[in-house]
Amino acid sequence: MLGFLWGLTPRIAAEVGAELLPTYAYFRAYQHGDVCRIHHDRPACEHSVSLTIAYGDDRPWALSVQTTPTDTPRPEVTEDFGAEPYGSVAMQPGDGVLYQGTHHRHGRLDANPNSWSAHLFLHWVEKDGRYADHAFDRPAMERAARGQ
Repeated sequence: MLGFLWGLTPRIAAEVGAELLPTYAYFRAYQHGDVCRIHHDRPACEHSVSLTIAYGDDRPWALSVQTTPTDTPRPEVTEDFGAEPYGSVAMQPGDGVLYQGTHHRHGRLDANPNSWSAHLFLHWVEKDGRYADHAFDRPAMERAARGQ
C-alpha cells in the first residue's frame, strides 16, 4: 500500500496543484450492513483518495462528500449532512474520489448493500501547508515510539 501511496503522489499533487507529502494508506473491508458515518478526517488527511477495490455482490455503494468546505475540521460524527450541501458518487470497483478530508465532511449515507466490500484510503498533506507536520504520519509514529 505504501508503494501505491508514494507512486500516486506526483499525480495527486498535479491534480491539487500543490507539492504533497504522503501520510498513510489504509485498507478497509466492510461487511453487509456496515455504515461509514459522516465525518471530517484528522489533519494527516488534508488530501484524500477513497478507492473502491471490489464488491462482493457488484452493488455500487455511494460515497457522499460535502460540497462547501469548512475551515476547521470538526470532531462530531453524524448520520447525515443536515442542511449542508453534498454530492454523491455511486462508486464502481476501480473508482476513486479525490477530496480534502479535513475540510469536506464525507461518508456513506446508506448501509453497505454488498456481502462485503474492499476499499483503499490514501492520504497526503501539502509540503508547505498548515498540516505539514503530519507528513509520514509523524504524530502516530512518535506515539508508537513512546509506547502509547
